[in-house]
Amino acid sequence: MSLVSSAMGFDKVKMGVYLPVATVHGHNHRHGHSQQRRLGPWRRATVLPSIIVLFAVVYGIHIACSKRSPASVQHSDLKLVTAPGTIAPVFDWLTLTPSDDINWTPCFDEYQCARLTLPLDYLSPAGYGPNVTIALQMLPATDPANFRGTILINPGGPGGAGTELVKRKGKDIMRISGGSYNVLGFDPRGTGASTPSAQCFDSESQFKIWGLQAGHRTLNLSDGSVPIAHARETAIGQKCEETLGGNGKEDANGTALEWGPARFMSTPSVATDMLEITERLGEERLKYWGFSYGSVLGQYYTAMYPDKVERVVIDGILDAYNYRTASWNSNVVDADAVWASLHTFCHKAGSSKCPLYEDTVEAIQARVEAILEDLKNRPLAVPFASAGPYVLTFKAVHYNAFRSALNPTTQYAPLAHALVAVKQNNQTALEGMEETFGAGVKCQCENSPPWLQDTEAFYAVACGDGEPITYTDEAYRSYFEELVATSSFAAPYWGEMYLRCSEWRVRPKWRYTGPLAAENTSHPLLIVSPRYDPVCPLSHANRVHSRYSSGLLIQNSYGHCSVAAPSLCTAKHVRAYFENGTLPVEEAVCEVDELPFIGSVHGGVDAMSVEDREVLDALRSLGEAISMMSAF
Repeated sequence: MSLVSSAMGFDKVKMGVYLPVATVHGHNHRHGHSQQRRLGPWRRATVLPSIIVLFAVVYGIHIACSKRSPASVQHSDLKLVTAPGTIAPVFDWLTLTPSDDINWTPCFDEYQCARLTLPLDYLSPAGYGPNVTIALQMLPATDPANFRGTILINPGGPGGAGTELVKRKGKDIMRISGGSYNVLGFDPRGTGASTPSAQCFDSESQFKIWGLQAGHRTLNLSDGSVPIAHARETAIGQKCEETLGGNGKEDANGTALEWGPARFMSTPSVATDMLEITERLGEERLKYWGFSYGSVLGQYYTAMYPDKVERVVIDGILDAYNYRTASWNSNVVDADAVWASLHTFCHKAGSSKCPLYEDTVEAIQARVEAILEDLKNRPLAVPFASAGPYVLTFKAVHYNAFRSALNPTTQYAPLAHALVAVKQNNQTALEGMEETFGAGVKCQCENSPPWLQDTEAFYAVACGDGEPITYTDEAYRSYFEELVATSSFAAPYWGEMYLRCSEWRVRPKWRYTGPLAAENTSHPLLIVSPRYDPVCPLSHANRVHSRYSSGLLIQNSYGHCSVAAPSLCTAKHVRAYFENGTLPVEEAVCEVDELPFIGSVHGGVDAMSVEDREVLDALRSLGEAISMMSAF
């Protein structure tokens, strides 16, 4: 699922260089739309209490010393040095007045930003109760002569901020999709610049100090790691319930905090927000590209609004039925294969490109396992790192290895160098790797803007969407043993998910329980899947393909989502789908253009066109961002 997103830097704002953009007027469900139309084909679905499983392993990161600003409160002015002796204001989301219509304001150089007001509770009568505000950030189409509409983007999570992805990688998405669409990132409820925020802690420093208390044990059944992890989830679950669970009343004039914002962050509400955004853009049907959890969101939307689909691409597929039943067991079935590919690609690349190289694949595997096993027994002291001394543990290296498996093309080579540094106790190298291994404590006393602060949205969405879990020692032992049998590599990390949702007590008011299938849609979906994805396997993609009107494109690659391994073939299929609605032929397969350690598959002479090279660069850049912002 999503992991905790990294706080990104700010883009420079050039003032006074924008042409005015017309306001796009849409309809307001609170003023004239009937409740029955809002509920659409899922209006007979039962709203049940529910819960699902999640994970987020937090390692000690940099501690912020300042008070964490609530997302609903104006924060102090931020400044950014743009040239010697000059200071330009950084764009402030909270200066935008929320509106029932989409009122675009220039932001971040070439982008447009807005804050859209939508109902907190779609099940209440129109006009009753508080609202939420949804942050929108759009990069206008570069080919307006052939304009086709607006693609909504979801980077995964739940908890990934679409505005942040589009700010950083919108031009890459534009280059891949062809330029005839606007590219729009939105922050789902509780995330990013949308309000109210799913923040349970009082400050950033409090949140990160909590992470530092997690300890250095990976989850296993042979020591006290499970009771400690379970107790931590009990603590965070109760804290979030007090902060985000509401007071049990739904008064017409009550605030979102009184109603309990975490009760209204579930996926059916976010799917309905996408419908609202589309209509208020003046467009009839959804255009969408969703990664990882974004594939779940795409499945929900299409099942709920099958007649409102124009172009929906889902990439890195988690079976929404498995997600909704809180099983979380079969989605790591290929994780060990992805991890094993490190040894295979290292051997193919040779000693000049892979520092872990040995004469056989088996010897490389044995070397890696020995390095990791040694760390279990002998953690490394790194006394002179720039951020302060730290101890390098098996847990920290294993976590980094798991994250690297999400994007082997760019991350396996740095991981190999890190493992060699560990083996050699290379202090010079290790002193520069605090951030890589989540070590070091740095006091940063300036306020971060609310939209860059970490949230607990993952809990509210993922646990709220799924079935309830009741923790017992016996039940967890059985779950974890099965998880280890499925993937010994993923289990110490993925096993957190059961624990987290077993102690999440904020129940959603609206939980969609209708069919997660749609055989007749206004246009078929495009489903894209790597052959080996560590957290969203091809087997899940095949299940989803069998239930929806769709085309399936398989990419012969390792990693999370197709963009983890650049492929011109896949990019051209995605563009053809967006531009013409073209689906791949049955059993279509794409090869990749880059491999871990090896690099380009085209050899020393690259005959690709400039455009193809630009698309490959865009895919590589987008893949790195997706692997950072989501873990399913």
